[in-house]
Amino acid sequence: MALVTLIFSLIARPIIAVLHPYFFWLGIFDILLASGLYLLVRSNTRPEWHISLSLIVALIIILPMLAISGGVNSQVAVFLPLYPVMGALIGGRVESLVTSLFLIVTVLFATIFSHSIINVSGEYYADNTSYLRGFWLILAIMFSAVFGQFFLNRYNELTKKLKTENLQDPLTELLNRRGLNLHFAKELKQAKVTNSPFCLMLIDIDYFKKINDQYGHDVGDTCLIEIANRLNQGIQAHHYLARFGGEEFIIVLPNTDLSEAEKIAEQLKETIAIGRFSHYQLPLTITLGIATLHGERDNALKIVKRADKALYRGKEKGRNCVELEA
Repeated sequence: MALVTLIFSLIARPIIAVLHPYFFWLGIFDILLASGLYLLVRSNTRPEWHISLSLIVALIIILPMLAISGGVNSQVAVFLPLYPVMGALIGGRVESLVTSLFLIVTVLFATIFSHSIINVSGEYYADNTSYLRGFWLILAIMFSAVFGQFFLNRYNELTKKLKTENLQDPLTELLNRRGLNLHFAKELKQAKVTNSPFCLMLIDIDYFKKINDQYGHDVGDTCLIEIANRLNQGIQAHHYLARFGGEEFIIVLPNTDLSEAEKIAEQLKETIAIGRFSHYQLPLTITLGIATLHGERDNALKIVKRADKALYRGKEKGRNCVELEA
C-alpha cells in the first residue's frame, strides 16, 4: 500500500504543483527505499531491526514534504514529536531512542540551513523565526522521548504484574495451572531432547475437607498457605511447585529419577507430618503419588494420570504415604 501511494504521488505531483526536478528523483529514491525495506522484511533478515528501520524509512519519506512546506516552519512539523512515543508503543525502548536521535539531528540540520529552505508557495522565513521554531521543536522531541520511556516503563511494570497474576495462585502465591503448564511443557520437551530423567509428584492433603467443615475455610486457607511454604522449602531450585486445585499440589521434577523423587517425597511427607498448622496447631498429613517419563511418545496428560492413579492407591492404603506408579 505504501509503495502504491508513493508511485501515485510521483505521477500525480506534476498535476498538483510545479516543483524543482530534484523532487522527482527524491520520489524515485523513496520508492527504492520503501522497496528495499519491503524486501528486507520479507527475507526476515535482522528481524530485531525491522521496526526501527520502518520508523526511520517513514521519516525519510516524509522529509521532502517537510522541505517543500517550510522545513521546521512547516505545519506538518508539529507532528514530529509524536514519533518517539509511537516508537515506544510500536517497537520499544531502542526504537524510541533511535527515532528520537534521528529526529533531533534532522531538525538541527533543518534549522541551521533554514535559509536554504523555501516554501512551495515561494515564501522564505526569517532566520530568527526558524531558529526559535527549531529550538522548541527539538525540545518537544526530547520531552516526547522522555515521556515515551516513562510510558514504556509503566507499561512493562503493569504487563509484568498482569503476567505474574495470570500465572500465580492468589492464595498460596505458587504457580497456578497456567503457570505450571508453561514450565511443564518446557521441561518435558527438554527431558525428551536430552534423554534425561523426569518425574512428576502429585500431592493431596489428607482429610482436608474435615478442616474446612470443622474450623472454617479461613483456617483451611491458612493451612494451605503454610503447607505450600513448607513444600516449597523442601524442594530444589530447579523443581517447580504449583497448586493443582483445591487441596492438591503438583511438583515437576526435571533431571530427577524415580528413586531420587521417592526420597524427596518421603522427606516432604515427614516435614508435613511433624508440623502443626494454623493457630489451632492442627496436625496434618499428605499422600503423594509419583510418575516418571516413559520414552519419546509419553506426554504430560499421561504422566499426570499415572501420578493420580498412584496417589489414589496411596489413599486406599490408608494415606500419609508415598506411592510410585505401577
